[in-house]
Amino acid sequence: MSSKATTRGRPADPTIDERILKAALSLYGQVGWAGFNLDATARRAGVSKTALYRRWPTKEELLLAALERVAEMPPPWLDLDDLPSCLTYAAEQVVDMFIGPKALVLPRVLVESVHYPRWLDEKVQQIVRARFAVVHQVLDAAIERGELPPDVTPELVSDLMIGSVVGRMIRTPGRDRPLTKAERDRQAQDIADHILTVLRRDSSHPVA
Repeated sequence: MSSKATTRGRPADPTIDERILKAALSLYGQVGWAGFNLDATARRAGVSKTALYRRWPTKEELLLAALERVAEMPPPWLDLDDLPSCLTYAAEQVVDMFIGPKALVLPRVLVESVHYPRWLDEKVQQIVRARFAVVHQVLDAAIERGELPPDVTPELVSDLMIGSVVGRMIRTPGRDRPLTKAERDRQAQDIADHILTVLRRDSSHPVA
């Protein structure tokens, strides 16, 4: 059997797309738009340039796709009627955006959006709004069920969550910001529990 036939019959690596996008996000966070390019992304992802160019032929298209990974949509197994679980999941996403491996991405966008293509900032704003829209839906449903007081403002809850994470980031030395998954989960759980306690503090609305 020829090597050509063997290559043709080899199944595609199902991890390539995820590896490329993860590498692209990491690279952009470290070097910014000016240093971001397809060749460096391919090397970091451990894939051929051909494989990368076939999927994303320009660095604009690649970064737009990678930015979708800044915050993930809720997984299908997450029960949107389970308020504590949803708040914890949202807090995990915020920790990832500001303290975890993706921590350099949003600061880069905020700084570079003044000088570089507007779509960069617009894309991140779109992603963040879409992700927090799910949190707002969960909170609105909890209010309708009587699980939360009617005067709870979903936007304020989002601000509290982001503010809690950013505050921790500011107080944490840079060398300590990369977190293990266990530490990330613990911080997210602490933040979600605190916010839920504050939201339910009104004695006229007992805890469900």
